[in-house]
Amino acid sequence: MKTTIQIFALCLIGFSSFSQDREETLFGNINRIGGFGGPLLEVSSINGETVADVGGGGALILNNFFFGGYGMGTDAPNFNIGLEPHDIEFGHGGLWFGFAVPQHKIVHLYSSFKLGWGETNLIDSDGDKKFSDNVLVLTPELGFELNITHWFKLGFTGGYRYVDGVNTLPEGLDNDSFSSPFGALTFRFGGFGYYDHDDDDNEIDFDF
Repeated sequence: MKTTIQIFALCLIGFSSFSQDREETLFGNINRIGGFGGPLLEVSSINGETVADVGGGGALILNNFFFGGYGMGTDAPNFNIGLEPHDIEFGHGGLWFGFAVPQHKIVHLYSSFKLGWGETNLIDSDGDKKFSDNVLVLTPELGFELNITHWFKLGFTGGYRYVDGVNTLPEGLDNDSFSSPFGALTFRFGGFGYYDHDDDDNEIDFDF
């Protein structure tokens, strides 16, 4: 019996020593959590016309990364069918992923990628929808961000909007008519985590 107890005690000691090695997990190394929301503004080109796409989005922040959702659109450009002008409605929304580092610096790198689905319509002068297409929209962007306050950040970026799925609109409108370089302003309001801790700090910081 004494021998059995000694063996059991040695096993416990060995297990305790082994368990001191910290296991790395996907969410176990997160030391900054936050969240934000705010408006989005993109200046781009649709059918050769300069337009402003407006919308908004929000996301969860995990360390230097964020992920969430967005939605935006415009109805500014025009397209003539014969002699009759039609308004072009273009809107999309979906997933939003981003990266900002080092966030505690007044000016820092900011990038994001939007994966969205949407619709483009042609509306006649009576307000009736005459043509419609579902589209896929991919929007990568890269630039810099300013820390205006602890709860407000302003991003300045440029990128390219890739549109696919335009198949049934009248001749003269295709994917290239909606795909375009763009410049963007991103307004982020929220809580972004504390920055007065070392990056190696294992405690998770909440700041809302």
